[in-house]
Formats: sequence, C-alpha cells, structure tokens
Amino acid sequence: MDRRANLCSHCGAAHEDPGILDVVYEYRSDTKFAARGDVFRYLPLLPLAAEAPVLPAGGTPLVSAPRLAARFGLKKLLLKDETRNPTRCLKDRATAVGVALALESGATDVYCSSAGNAAISLAGFAAHAGLRCHVFVPSYASAVRLDWLRRFGADVHVSKGNYDQAFAEAEEAGSKHGWFSRNCAFNPFLVEGKKTCALEIAEETAPDFVIAPVGDGCTLGAIGKGFREARGLGILDRLPRLIGVQAEGVQPMVARFRGESAADGDTAAASIAVRRPRNALRLLREIEMSDGEMIAVPDSEIATAQTMLAEEAGLIAEFTSAATLAALGRMKGVAGQSGVLVITGGRVD
Repeated sequence: MDRRANLCSHCGAAHEDPGILDVVYEYRSDTKFAARGDVFRYLPLLPLAAEAPVLPAGGTPLVSAPRLAARFGLKKLLLKDETRNPTRCLKDRATAVGVALALESGATDVYCSSAGNAAISLAGFAAHAGLRCHVFVPSYASAVRLDWLRRFGADVHVSKGNYDQAFAEAEEAGSKHGWFSRNCAFNPFLVEGKKTCALEIAEETAPDFVIAPVGDGCTLGAIGKGFREARGLGILDRLPRLIGVQAEGVQPMVARFRGESAADGDTAAASIAVRRPRNALRLLREIEMSDGEMIAVPDSEIATAQTMLAEEAGLIAEFTSAATLAALGRMKGVAGQSGVLVITGGRVD
C-alpha cells in the first residue's frame, strides 16, 4: 500500500472530478473486531499497522427519538450523535486515522482546508499529538470557530474567498512544504475513518434509510462504503438507502444527481457550502448502489429542524446537521420505516 498515493494519475486535481483513489482490503469472512469503543475497533478495515495514541474518536451512541419518529410516522428514528466526539463532530473519525498515519510516516506538520469543523478537529488532534497544524478557512469562517483554532495553537490562514479557494490555497501550500494532508477530498485514507460511523450503525441496527449532510461528498460516500463492507462481512443483509441533503442555496450535488444545472446562491449551512464537490464520483456511485437520493432544503426549514431537534429530541445540533431532519420532512413513502439521521456536529456559532 502506497500511503503517498492520492489521486488518479489520469485525472488529477485540475480535473472536474479529481479521481480520488479508493482503499481496498483483503476481506475475510472471519474478520474480528477489537473489544474497544473507538475507530480502532475496526483496525482490520483501516489502512494502519496498529492503533495510535490519539484522542479517542468514535463509539458514539445511536439515540432514539420517539417523539420525532411519531411526528413523521416512522417505526423508529435514531440519531447518530457525533457531537460526542472529542471536538464535537464526525470529522474526528477521519482525523484520528489521518493523525495516526501522519505519526506512522514521521510527519511533523499536518494541514487541511475547512469551513471550521475539520480544521478544529485537526488542530485539537495535532495539539494532543505534538504536530504542527496549518489550517485554511474561507473568509466567512465564524469568530467562534477561529477562536477554537487559535486556542488549539493552529497556524490559521483565512482566505479572501470561499471554501473552494481555501482548498486550493491549502493544497498549494501543502504540496510546497511537504505537509501531511488531512483533506478528505484529496487524501483517500481519511475516508476510512469516516466509514466507521456506518460500521457502528450496522452493528446496532439495520435501518431502511440514513440521511447525512453533503458538502464535498466525502462523509456520505464513506458511510456508503462502510455499509457495503458491513454487508460483505455478513453484518447486514441489505444496504440502507443513502439520502444526501444540501441547502437550496448551494446544491451542486443535488443538481448533478438530477441532471440539472446548479444555481449559484448562498446558505448559512457553512459546512456544506461547497460549490465544487471533489468526491462527487464516490458519492454518486454509493447513492446509486443503495437506491438513494439527494434532497435540497431551504435554510428556513433547516432552522426549524434545528429547533425541533432540541425541543423534541434533546439534542443541540449545528445548523448543517439539522438539515438531515429537514430532508426527512421532504421524503415521501417512509411511513412505518426506520431511519438514522447522522448528526455530524454540535458546535453552534
């Protein structure tokens, strides 16, 4: 396994679809998982030689939401509460694997681009591991998130542009200085950390559908891979439908899924305000294999859903994560089914 390999040699970073490589394992029917409650439980399905001394990510609960289930006519609704991770977001799963790989490779510096959560995650894990951290955030990164980054001692670069420009600036600097990349939309090994979310869900339940927010496409694409691996190992009999949600103001993946042109708008859901999704191919493939779909919701419905999650499920979700519940409200034909909302983060600006 070449841990320096990232993009397809025929369609590199400048291509519309960068061709991010995929990690494939020798799957065995007798695969055993460790008796532990973090991402390293799934070490046989991770690109690592051994577990690493990093902050404990993963092992988050599936929280039943009976009031919301009744409201939407579902048999069962579960919330995968990723706010329980060290820096309060699902990104910690990818960061745990990324920092473990960085330590294995002898790296001293790590970097990423982010609207906030991935950067905060990397800054926290880097501080714990003694690595220098460089983060690139868009011009609209909130003061709260910038404060988190500086408290962790990160080297913060605030772009004059949006997330896509911050991503380009990060990759240029990372390539120039030889830093280790924590960008899931570039480094294929980071997806392996995110897929553990699906493996955990599969070990507890077999939902009819799973809803997650979509920006670059990395998270839901990784969740799809995790479910496929779970089915291959006999943990699941069938794949749950993958439902991706974007804000109406910035919905390139919804438009692409529907074969339409994407309008250029804006949204308060900063974590998914990605106008050029770099993991589109993976996500579209996973959605197709699961007979899933993409849904766009307006910010007004996301705000209502955020309040509903707090008042009817006792969970404080960040604005982007609340889009999952807003998407559920737009789904048809789900009465009597069971579903999971992936609450990717709980940081409220």
